[in-house]
Amino acid sequence: MPKILLIESLVGKTFKLLNGFPAYITIEQKEKPTDLISEQELSLLINLCSQWGLERIGVSLDRTSEDFDYLSGIFLRNGFEHFSSRVEVYKDLSNLDKGETLFTYAAIADQRFSESEFKHFWERCMSGSDNKPSTLTMDQHLLSVKSELGADWGKSCHVYYLQDNPIGISIPHIEPGTIVEGRLFYFGLLPEARGKGLSTDLHLQSLWALKKMGATHYIGSTHIANKKMQRVFEKNGCITRTQTETYYKYFPIKED
Repeated sequence: MPKILLIESLVGKTFKLLNGFPAYITIEQKEKPTDLISEQELSLLINLCSQWGLERIGVSLDRTSEDFDYLSGIFLRNGFEHFSSRVEVYKDLSNLDKGETLFTYAAIADQRFSESEFKHFWERCMSGSDNKPSTLTMDQHLLSVKSELGADWGKSCHVYYLQDNPIGISIPHIEPGTIVEGRLFYFGLLPEARGKGLSTDLHLQSLWALKKMGATHYIGSTHIANKKMQRVFEKNGCITRTQTETYYKYFPIKED
């Protein structure tokens, strides 16, 4: 059985799987799970991921769920460590108005910039962010985009420009396994573009890109300490849906 299908057979009743192979996997608690993962199933998942040489397993739990205490307990007992608390938001895109904007954008697929240049923009956007620093390398970040989004990943990797000067990046996409749920794999401004009131409009244009892709609604999230991004959500009419808790389990790097 393929690895992804094997993982889904273990966790699919409780979690949605985000494919970050070969570096990692992330599992997100479903809004309406059909059953709960058992400690034995979690133990088998850990053993398989270790054998396959993954670097980590990430799990996102809904703090408001009635199952939170049970789920957080089994992950903590099995060596997972709390990484961050996040706020999750929702916005209906059916009546979204693009509004006026001075921004233009290009995607990797347009060949205006290279993968290497995009990774450089992305790394600079993450530097100094109010979000908790990532534990992945930039190569791993881009590989996870390719793994999760599939063949058309290059159409989602956008660099935004103001008067031909790059100001930030956004990675809008339809969530795998759905046909209408829009998400931003990443969104951020370059350091020199911050503090100029650009975030709200850039986020709005990213939502418009999601609508053009066919999304009927948007699910977003940010670290609970990132008050600036929460204000952007609020200004663009996003409604706070829940709070999530993220846990990671890391595996030792195997020698060749």
